[in-house]
Amino acid sequence: MDESNLWERTAGEELVVPVLDGSRETEIGVVGAGYTGLSAALHLAERGRRVVVLEAGEIGEGASGRNGGQVLPGLKQD
Repeated sequence: MDESNLWERTAGEELVVPVLDGSRETEIGVVGAGYTGLSAALHLAERGRRVVVLEAGEIGEGASGRNGGQVLPGLKQD
C-alpha cells in the first residue's frame, strides 16, 4: 500500500515553508497542518488575524494526505 501524500505527490510543484527557529509572537497558533488546521488558519487569516500553523512533520502527512476521500459541500446521505 502506498502511504505517500496524494496531494503533495500530484501538486506539480514543491511547497517550501519556513521552519520555526526560536520563538514567534502571534495572535493565534494552529497545531496541525491537515484539512482542519489549514482550513481554520486560512479562514482566520482571511479575517485579518495573525496566524501561525505549527506542524511537527509534513503538511498533510496524517489522514488528510493518505486517503482519497473528498470533502465536498452539498452531499446528502440518508
